[in-house]
Amino acid sequence: MFKERYILKITDYVFQDKDGIRDKYMIVLNRDDNNVYIIHTLTTSQPNGQNPKKLGCHTTNRISYFHFPRNIEIAENGFSFDKDTFVFFVSNIRKESLNDLQKYPSANIDVKGIMNKKSLKDLIDCMLNSEYITSEQADCLRLTRKTL
Repeated sequence: MFKERYILKITDYVFQDKDGIRDKYMIVLNRDDNNVYIIHTLTTSQPNGQNPKKLGCHTTNRISYFHFPRNIEIAENGFSFDKDTFVFFVSNIRKESLNDLQKYPSANIDVKGIMNKKSLKDLIDCMLNSEYITSEQADCLRLTRKTL
């Protein structure tokens, strides 16, 4: 279920810092036998100062992020977010144990679609240009990008 390019919505997701539980979208960036690299999205109707009009990579006040406008198809099955969606890179790319993620009941995990290759390439290219990406994360992203 946690495969590369999957766009997932997890009901009652528990954040790594244990600071809250809520429904959350995530994109699976990379996976091996033990770990999954994921990135969370912020789907909102109130972008708090981030008001881009178009799809893609943006920087506001040195904070880089990727914007998926609402109703723009990003998955092979035609999935699109129903609200503007932002992917911020500061402390947001997570390496999580596959065992920890598999603790969620399958009823709590909804596979929304498989991200199309162009959208994922664009997202990865944006992340690789961010100053907030670690070298380990960059290596993982480059590996994923090679397979697209």
